[in-house]
Amino acid sequence: MIVIPYGEITAPGRAKKVRDCLRDEGVIAYPTDTLYGLGGNFFSLAASARIDAMKGRSAQPYSVAVGSLAMLQSLVADLPVVFRERLQRLLPGKFTFLFAPALTINPILLRGSERIGIRLPSLPGLLGLIEETGLPWLSTSVNRSGRPPLNDPERIVREFSGIDLLIDGGMLPASAGSTVVDLTVAPPRIVRPGDDHEKISAALEGA
Repeated sequence: MIVIPYGEITAPGRAKKVRDCLRDEGVIAYPTDTLYGLGGNFFSLAASARIDAMKGRSAQPYSVAVGSLAMLQSLVADLPVVFRERLQRLLPGKFTFLFAPALTINPILLRGSERIGIRLPSLPGLLGLIEETGLPWLSTSVNRSGRPPLNDPERIVREFSGIDLLIDGGMLPASAGSTVVDLTVAPPRIVRPGDDHEKISAALEGA
């Protein structure tokens, strides 16, 4: 397992290591502004299958972490008016927004879902790294199915030995996870309240 301290992700050669891992269908663990994420190349069916096996869960859809609004827009059919006028200003942030996927996305990658969940975490270094890899990352909490998420990198290494690369951000504080908002319905609906859910509620008031 390759371990890269979070403070070193901008060092020369680090982005290439991560990009090579993703392109080789590797699985990575990385810190976000909520929980550690378990991920891989969104376009790799092999990577998502490996994550399924690690988590002990069936083939359910995973969220996607992106490095910019431009990368987000490339994955969705359109940006709803309510997103552009009320919610976009909250990003980067602790939110997962559900969009109608772009027609260019292979439906197999969505695993039967008619929506795609996208995150833009509020960690500038991570966003820059995702952009440098040029790939959207699968994003799901680091845990066995039905068990609490792990936010201690030492435990992650011990319990998920199949991970190929860890970006070590140290112990993360407790988190309820990202707030999930469905933008494919009108008005938008909070599917799962998480961190900063009150910000979404305030932004949508009167929508």
